[in-house]
Amino acid sequence: MSELLVSPTVSLYIGAFVQWGFLMAFLYSLAISINKSDKTAVWLSLVMSISYSSSLFINIQHISYLQLFLFDITTIFAIIILRLFIIENLISIYLLLGLIINSSLFLGMYIDVSVFNNYEPWWFWVFYSIVVNLADFMMLAIFFINKDFLGLYKLKGWLRNNKFIKGHDG
Repeated sequence: MSELLVSPTVSLYIGAFVQWGFLMAFLYSLAISINKSDKTAVWLSLVMSISYSSSLFINIQHISYLQLFLFDITTIFAIIILRLFIIENLISIYLLLGLIINSSLFLGMYIDVSVFNNYEPWWFWVFYSIVVNLADFMMLAIFFINKDFLGLYKLKGWLRNNKFIKGHDG
């Protein structure tokens, strides 16, 4: 798999940056919420920081795509459970979107490499390399920007107002 778009060394640095970013997101969220009653961002950033920092205790060179998929699914369930106790907000929507994208791509890579035994690079591997990193950076950015920069709330509102979602009678 050394023929991927991102070399293992660069991938290691990107992973370390993302881990560091979620730790900084936690500390930033903690600092700005000191005098606020809403600690939603703190809890969400803590979940993401723990999830991404757990890779410090595993050998990332020998982890399978299925294990990465299971890590993301576990994090998705943790955020869904956390949303039962906190107010749904923009951050949780972006985190769930990013984790669903990543887990889908991990599952796709697992099926391609482990089930179909494909070790020849093709367009999906390039797509995977780019989109997984973009999703990680999107999840990091939402903690610091805290704006609907992808228009997910607008999309959610449009879907709710769409006739096909409401039913056939309107």
